[in-house]
Amino acid sequence: MVLVLGEIQTALLPHSRPLTPEEARSALALAVGEGVTQWARPVPHTASPTLLHGVDCKLPLGPKPGRRHTDPNGDNGTVRSVGTVCSRAVLTSGHLLQGSAWTVVSPQERPRRMPWSYYLARPGTVHPIGNPEIRRLAEGFLYADARHDRSGLLDTAAIARHSSRDVLSRPVLDQRPPIKTGSTRLRWAAIADPGSKSAVAFRLVGTDRRRLSLVTGTIDPERIASAAEDLAVHDWLLTAVAARISLAKIGEDSRRTLRMLRPVVDHLIHLWSPGARTSHDLGFVWDVLERRPGLTRQWNTMTERVRSQIDYGAADLADKVLSIIEQNPQLLQRGDDRY
Repeated sequence: MVLVLGEIQTALLPHSRPLTPEEARSALALAVGEGVTQWARPVPHTASPTLLHGVDCKLPLGPKPGRRHTDPNGDNGTVRSVGTVCSRAVLTSGHLLQGSAWTVVSPQERPRRMPWSYYLARPGTVHPIGNPEIRRLAEGFLYADARHDRSGLLDTAAIARHSSRDVLSRPVLDQRPPIKTGSTRLRWAAIADPGSKSAVAFRLVGTDRRRLSLVTGTIDPERIASAAEDLAVHDWLLTAVAARISLAKIGEDSRRTLRMLRPVVDHLIHLWSPGARTSHDLGFVWDVLERRPGLTRQWNTMTERVRSQIDYGAADLADKVLSIIEQNPQLLQRGDDRY
């Protein structure tokens, strides 16, 4: 049984247009001498080289089996852990930027702090000093934000932001995003256990945070990270379009509706491609989420509403223009100063 922990931050790149493949490759070249990976289909996708970050921190523990909380605050103890965490920046269609961090949790042979050479020889792995329960570590990590004392805990959010900040500092970006949107943060934990049935649990936590829990067979941790990044992109798209619809004042102001929804069609609708970055071994993740809650059904409902409102708004504005012309036919007369 292996535990993989990670976190992903997703936001719109602050640039007025999508980066070209060449610009994306340059922007995500975060390590000298390391290659940038790119895919062209079904949606353009660029991933930076994987970086390693050394950590000496605490991993939070969840409650003991059979008990919801071991104390009133839900702070169920911690275990010291040492090792390295992977991170990378990911760009989808030259528009959506993600900072992603993940690591494998693996108990070490000796119950004491080892020299750094021991941990560097095992990249992308964090070793708890001791032998804590994997399931308690997974639950503790997912719900760490609820703890009263978070000092010294593994901060995957900060590590994920590290790669995206490097991209955001590139001079090619004009800092003029075509749509004003927020960011989302997905924290995930995956237990790779060949003897257990595959399972998925996805939860929204407030307006911008999400939790994903997986049980998988034996699989490469980077593939699990890619599947989580794929889900995070599509969750962000749903969140961003829903927020845009709520601001559009549908039925009140047709001009505002057009102004708010047109960028959705121009920049976001074509990005929906669930499962494009999810390996076959993890296809069950989308199989489950498409049944319930049904992400693509929700997406289709929202985008159909966006398109119908744009069509209606354009027809309404055209009708108003024709009415003005009919009431003032001199506007069409050649030579009229108001033409």
